[in-house]
Amino acid sequence: ARNVRALRAASERGAAVAVASGRPWGFLHEVAEQLGVLRYAVLSNGAAVLDVCTGEWLYRNCISEETRQALTELLLEEGVPFEVYCEGESWIQRDRLEGVLTHTFSPEFQQVLQEHARFPADLNAALRGRLVEKFHVPPEGRKSLMERAAACGALEMVTSFAENLEFTAVGVNKGTAVQALSARLGLGPEQVMAFGDAGNDLEMLAWAGWSFAMANASAEAKKAARYETGSNAEGGVGMAVERWLLTE
Repeated sequence: ARNVRALRAASERGAAVAVASGRPWGFLHEVAEQLGVLRYAVLSNGAAVLDVCTGEWLYRNCISEETRQALTELLLEEGVPFEVYCEGESWIQRDRLEGVLTHTFSPEFQQVLQEHARFPADLNAALRGRLVEKFHVPPEGRKSLMERAAACGALEMVTSFAENLEFTAVGVNKGTAVQALSARLGLGPEQVMAFGDAGNDLEMLAWAGWSFAMANASAEAKKAARYETGSNAEGGVGMAVERWLLTE
């Protein structure tokens, strides 16, 4: 509630409020509804930027069709449960759903997956010709999988927390996407506040002039950020916005 109040007040003062997430837009509608003032969404670790109000894609750096097909075939061959984030939605081959659900963070997120993801019988066929933002894979056999995935084409491999592995196009990160959005808005790093807690936030935290690591953030996120704020459970985003943006 503290975050919501602070971000709404910031919006009233002219700030552009954005969410920067590893997730696709289909999983963030509830966040947008709670805030009521969300204008932009940096999605899939920075593979795409969406104007929430107009539906326009402002920036995209997606996996090539050839690499997407090769990686999909590899993961299916390996029997790995995985998600593909494509054009703002999560796609899961129907026969891999149970495996994906087993590795989700919570029962609540399992529900989100079941309600909002797409479940084609043939994932490779369903994705043909579409713009794929990210592959999300659980941790089993990570090292050998990374080595084999490297042969599929140009890919960036990153982890947001210890228990997952994510594949995107080369150069994808939240920092690059936030820079692209800021450039469109005519903003420099000194006019941007950013908040993060994990490995997929590092470039964004290093670039933004007012970057904050949450109190519960990883050590590397705290090193990348210029400042620290309260934890996510304490409304740490709201704390920083109140102190540095809403007061004279």
